[in-house]
Amino acid sequence: MGGHAKNTGRRVFVLLVATMAALGLAVAPPAAADLMPIGNLNQTLRVEFKGVIADVTVHDVLPTPPPPGYTPTGSPRWRDQGGPWRAGVTVHVIKAPNPFVTSLLFAFHGNTPYGDSYGPKNTDAPDALQTALQNAPAGSTVSGAVYWQVYRDLVTNVLLINPQTGTQLAQWNIWQPGTPLP
Repeated sequence: MGGHAKNTGRRVFVLLVATMAALGLAVAPPAAADLMPIGNLNQTLRVEFKGVIADVTVHDVLPTPPPPGYTPTGSPRWRDQGGPWRAGVTVHVIKAPNPFVTSLLFAFHGNTPYGDSYGPKNTDAPDALQTALQNAPAGSTVSGAVYWQVYRDLVTNVLLINPQTGTQLAQWNIWQPGTPLP
């Protein structure tokens, strides 16, 4: 092979590497500050989304008797195999454009390791978190319960999502890797 062919091959290789590097910078993952916080039960996680900043703690996830206004949902095949579960949650609103915005932006889901996601149920329970969040101005701290119909597998993670966009805002782990699944 002549010297000209070797130089051309090197130039093409250098150009290819430079192009790949430039593309890699263009599709680089977001900075660590933009990543969703992940913790365990009883850990307070900082959530920042659309002008709202809040410190959120999920305390526990336990079976519970049906609260007032509770109606079972899900497939009739599985409905009678589970029941209501309750997650105790505390939200300290640090910054919010108005007192009710967290009730619109926050939804807590109970997720299983097998792909089921139990959405929060509307109830008439006096301790319902969704009701407490309807009047949570900046500086306030509210606590309440999130209820789910858990019917196939037990919850191993609690996920805070934005119900309009599906954006995951925070995650609390109940099950720890290396331990048997519930």
